[in-house]
Amino acid sequence: MAAPINSSELTTDRRSKLDVVQRAFARLGAVLIVLLSLAFLLDDALPYLQYTQESYERFWERSGWLLIHVLGSSLALLIAPFQFWSGLRRPHLTVHRWRRLMAVHRWTGRLYVAGIVCGAATAFQLSFHTEEWTFGVALFTGAVVWLVTTAVALFAAIRRRIHAHREWVMRSYILTFSFVSFRLILEIPWVEQLGTEAQTSTTVGWLCWVVPLLTYECVRQLRQDALFKHV
Repeated sequence: MAAPINSSELTTDRRSKLDVVQRAFARLGAVLIVLLSLAFLLDDALPYLQYTQESYERFWERSGWLLIHVLGSSLALLIAPFQFWSGLRRPHLTVHRWRRLMAVHRWTGRLYVAGIVCGAATAFQLSFHTEEWTFGVALFTGAVVWLVTTAVALFAAIRRRIHAHREWVMRSYILTFSFVSFRLILEIPWVEQLGTEAQTSTTVGWLCWVVPLLTYECVRQLRQDALFKHV
């Protein structure tokens, strides 16, 4: 006679399989995000390193501010994957290796924050000199949220509130990745037909970070509710 199957064992097995699937999708998503970021840096950010009027075109009068903005934002975008990688839990590591990894995490975090400070500070200045004031408002607001989320993540790390630190870093990275999202949305063929260049840029300037941030908050809340149900 076959032994009865424990329902708790089935639940545990399903959870473990679900965790494996979630980790696989998370890794695929991370690879995709890194590839999109690299494509953005090569196609959109790298040309601004050629400090010529031909490269900046109509932005030449504000080329200095724009160059600092591009450099700071690119630094944050490049450093972010190393920041997330070094911050992952690794219980199998020895104490010595874990300390070395945390040292890397702290230094990449400092570079990440420095890049955001440069990117956001110059965004404030650029927002007052946009061709359309509505886009300036979108740029200014995005810079404020970018700085605030990063500052809260930093203070949470200083106070050793690791869980809160991770959540606020995710919010900060959503704003960091908004530069990539902005370009991706604008490359959709029918988006350009929705209005003038100023109208389209303003709308996308809000959508590129508001929608991902709201999506993250919904997913985070759903995961918390699911965890509470199993407690």
